[in-house]
Amino acid sequence: MDSTDGVADLHMHTVASDGTCSVDDRTRQARERGLDAIAITDHDSISTDIEDRRTVDDGVERIAGVEVRADVQDTKVELLGYFVDPNDERLADILAEVREYRRDRNRKIIKRLHETTSLNRSYEDVRGEADGILGRPHIANVLIEEGIVDSIGAAFDEHLANDGTAFVQMERVPAPEVIDAIQGAGGVVSLAHPGRIRAEHIDGIVDELIGAGLDAIEVQYPYDAAPTQGYADVSVEDAAALAEEHGLIQTGGSDCHGPDSGKFRIGEVRVSEVQLVTLRERADRHRSL
Repeated sequence: MDSTDGVADLHMHTVASDGTCSVDDRTRQARERGLDAIAITDHDSISTDIEDRRTVDDGVERIAGVEVRADVQDTKVELLGYFVDPNDERLADILAEVREYRRDRNRKIIKRLHETTSLNRSYEDVRGEADGILGRPHIANVLIEEGIVDSIGAAFDEHLANDGTAFVQMERVPAPEVIDAIQGAGGVVSLAHPGRIRAEHIDGIVDELIGAGLDAIEVQYPYDAAPTQGYADVSVEDAAALAEEHGLIQTGGSDCHGPDSGKFRIGEVRVSEVQLVTLRERADRHRSL
């Protein structure tokens, strides 16, 4: 299926993490782009504006989702949860743990930036200026505002990416714990953007995740034309083949962060009605267990 065909965009962020739009903004944008459904998948958090696993707002189905950083084989992966209960206590505890890891990492990044750049703002200043969960994109914008770099890309290349001057590795929750918590909240678990995993090969990673109960893999995703150095060389076609080989559901989405983010692409990547129905059915199965 062409990535611009289909009815649903199942990967996007709001101001609850590092996006620039509210949940209502996302719903309106989806309607304007002719989408039947969207999944709100904020990093390590679920917006307080999302109260149910799924709602329908003027013809747009809004799915409660989340994107959680996790560890498998000493490698960072991100796991997408769909149709989760936003009020599930165990999932909330896991997300709180991951957010604390993120806060600790952000404090260390700001400290290193004080040591390596002319950054004036404290961690408390930067934290106070960010909506939602403070992330590296917020810090990148601060570096632009202070004239230290001239673009988000430069902020990452010089300071915030894995080989940047201020990079700090973040502690991660083991992937099986994350999978169990998402499924315990009635959700479906998909491996996000396998072509953006920093590993030479991902077959062993996928095998281990499947052993822990993985339901799906994100196939449709807006990768760059050429694989980024250090990332697994996994294309959309490769991800589709992995899904077929292992009997995984195929998911997909634009990873839209909103206007002024450099990633305002809601609806540019979509999945079919058949894929969406399959996800709903799998979520119903988890809830019945």
